Amino acid sequence: MTAIVPDTLQGALIISVIDFFLSFLIISGIGVILAFFPLLNRAALFFKPAPQAGHGKHAAHAGKAVHDHGADAQVEEDIAAVMAAVLVVMDGSAHRILSIQPSASKAAWSAQGRAAQHVSHTVR
Repeated sequence: MTAIVPDTLQGALIISVIDFFLSFLIISGIGVILAFFPLLNRAALFFKPAPQAGHGKHAAHAGKAVHDHGADAQVEEDIAAVMAAVLVVMDGSAHRILSIQPSASKAAWSAQGRAAQHVSHTVR
């Protein structure tokens, strides 16, 4: 039986060159497949049902949940941004924002959040 590629150094080099070019072909194919993922996201958004208009019975209470303590326009814009982010993350499902308040200190907001978390979750 005759070998297609000889079992010599020259045959090994031929196989290496073929493998080199085939690896580019496979990597390009993977790149084409990965390029279709954003299109799949767009298709999922197209086929996804539209969110409900009213968000259920809690929609009437959403205006009462925000406490305005003389906040300036920037804080009100921040509150609107947070509410919009919650709406997007909750994906149109029923939710209720209980309270959005500006923190006393810009640098201590993370410490205040951790303290509030530790108060609501007691360690046994």
